[in-house]
This record gives sequence, structure tokens and C-alpha cells, in this order.
Amino acid sequence: MAREGKLSRIITTETIRLELNTPLEWLRKIEEAENGAGTELPSPREMREQIIGELVEILLPSGAIRHQGRVFTALVNRERKASTALGHGIAIPHVRTGHARKLAIGFARTNYPIHWDAPDKRPVDLFFVMVAPPYDDALYHRLWPKLAGLLQYEQTREALRSATEPGEIIRIIKTGES
Repeated sequence: MAREGKLSRIITTETIRLELNTPLEWLRKIEEAENGAGTELPSPREMREQIIGELVEILLPSGAIRHQGRVFTALVNRERKASTALGHGIAIPHVRTGHARKLAIGFARTNYPIHWDAPDKRPVDLFFVMVAPPYDDALYHRLWPKLAGLLQYEQTREALRSATEPGEIIRIIKTGES
């Protein structure tokens, strides 16, 4: 099924989150601080790591993750080497690791964009996460450019931002693959 390299056959409604929880927690902390609670927000680096942690959780229903903590560490280490932000409000944290059973892709977005060291300096509100075992190079290298190519279109990005249910996200990706 996924061997043919169709993004829309790998991403599932279970690996899609239309609103990340982590930025909502930061908003709560901001409100507390404004009310005199003295709550501190994490640094931008800590924020990125918290988002990556949530992205790993999104992938858990795929059954692709052998060890959640180690996949998290691999993604964080990959992000520290170079930002996975593409610009236009998009980041694609990705890694090949022995702690992945198979290739998995997840999607998440936030209404509260996050600084992610993007080349265009825009904060990120759309996230795709991709993990694969190190021996699955062919499929990984076929899907990565397809995903990046799909996201180059403003119409696609806006459709992803306005989708109201996970099934819409899959339909948008499927349309872009056609």
C-alpha cells in the first residue's frame, strides 16, 4: 500500500491533529502571568522541543514508533543540526532512526505560530513529521520531495490551514498528489 509512495496512503486521520495542545498551554501561562501569577514561558528552543514531543505523540497510533523517547531525541538532535522549517509557515521535522518500525507521517497545526528558524523568518503554524527506519531509504527519498513539492503551493497551504476535520487534510494531500 504505502510502497507506491503515496503520502495520502501513509498519513491517517489518527496521525493528524488540527490544533496542537502545547501552544494552548503557553497561552494559559501567558494569561496567568498577566494576572500576576509570575509564570515563565519556555525559551524558543524549549518550545520547539515541546512541539516535537507532541508531534511524536501524534505518530504513536501509526504503530511505527519502537521507543518514543529515542525517536523524540533523534528528532531533537536532527533539529539542532539544522532547522526543518521550509518557510511559508511550514516545518517538517524528520529523521531516519532504528527506533522506527516503518515510515510514518503525521500532520499538526496551530493557530499560534511558533518561531522555528525558518529561512523566511516567518513563524510556523503547519507541521508535518516524518520518521522512518534507516533501511527504508528508497521510500523516504521518494516521499520527502513529494511532500515538499505539495507544500510549495499557497492554495494547498491555505487549504491545510482552513480544514475543519482530519479527513479534509488527507483529501487535500491526495488532490495535491494527483
